[in-house]
Amino acid sequence: MKFTDQINLGSCVKNVGIKGSPSAAVYRDKLYVIYNGAGGDGLYFITYDGKDWVEPIQLGGVVGGVGIAENSNPSAVVAHDLLYVFYNGAGNDGTYYITYDGNEVKGPVAVKALIGAMSFLKGTSPAATVYERPYLFWVGSGDDGVYYSFLDHNTWTGQTRVNTSVPNMGIASGTNPFAIEYMADFYLFYNGAGGDGTFYTVLTNRGWQPPVGIKGQIKDMGFRKNTSPTACLSGGTYQLLVFYAGAGQDGIYVTSYDGTGDKTWTKQVHVACPNGVPGILDGTSPCAITYKQTPHLFWNGSGDDGIYMTTVEA
Repeated sequence: MKFTDQINLGSCVKNVGIKGSPSAAVYRDKLYVIYNGAGGDGLYFITYDGKDWVEPIQLGGVVGGVGIAENSNPSAVVAHDLLYVFYNGAGNDGTYYITYDGNEVKGPVAVKALIGAMSFLKGTSPAATVYERPYLFWVGSGDDGVYYSFLDHNTWTGQTRVNTSVPNMGIASGTNPFAIEYMADFYLFYNGAGGDGTFYTVLTNRGWQPPVGIKGQIKDMGFRKNTSPTACLSGGTYQLLVFYAGAGQDGIYVTSYDGTGDKTWTKQVHVACPNGVPGILDGTSPCAITYKQTPHLFWNGSGDDGIYMTTVEA
C-alpha cells in the first residue's frame, strides 16, 4: 500500500490550529474536517472540494454554548442531508450535537435530554456513524463498556450497552470505539483493555458477535496509550482499512481486511509517505475517510503543528 506525500493543511489554508484529534465527513460532495481549536475556543471546520481548501469556519462563533470536554474530540456524520457534529460537553454533563445544513448551524442539543440519563467516561469522545440510520457510540462513565443509541424516524432510542451482548468486550482506558458499515454488516472496532491490540465485534442479523482480536491473526500489533482506531473503505478494491497509532510512538500503521475473498487481515504496514513517515502527536488518534473513491488520512502532527493529510495511491 502506497501513500502520497503528507501535507500540512496549514500550507493550504491559514489559521488551522488543532487541539486533540480531527474528525471528517463527506457532505454534499465536499470533504469536511472538523476539529477543536488550538486555543480551546470551540469547534472549527475546513472544507475541500477535491481541488481547493476553504479557510476555517468557527462553529462556536456561530452558535453559542459549544464547549468541549478536556481530552475529548468531535465526531461528525452526515444523515438526512445534515452534517451532525457530536462532542462531549465541557461540563462533563453528557454528549451534545449541532447540525449544519450548508448555510445555518443549529443547536446545541443535549443527547441525554432525548434518551434519558447519559454520561461518558472522562477523557473519551463520542463516535458517530451511519448504519441505515445515525448511530452514536460512547464509553460509559462507570468504565463499564460501550453504549449506543440511534436515530429512528426523528427519535433517538434509549441507550443500549454493547457489553450486555458481548460480555468479553473490554476497551482500553482513555480510548474510543469506531463503527463502520462493511459488506452489509456493522463493524465496531476498539483497542483492547489488555493493551493487546485492536478488536472488533460485528452486528449481523443474529445480533452482536463475539469479539475478534486482529493481533491474533496478524501476530504483530500494538497501539499507543490513549489512542483509538479508525477505519474506512479502500475505494475500488472494496477492502476495509484500519489505521492506528503504533505502540512505539513511531507513527501510524494500517492493516486491511478482505471480506469478499479469503476474509483475512493483512500484516500491519507502517504508513510511509515519500516525504517521510507520518509523526502523530502523542495521545491523539488518526482519522480516515473515503472521499471520491480514495482513502484520506488525517492526523495531528507530532510537533503539534497542525493537521496533516495523506491519501492512498490508486
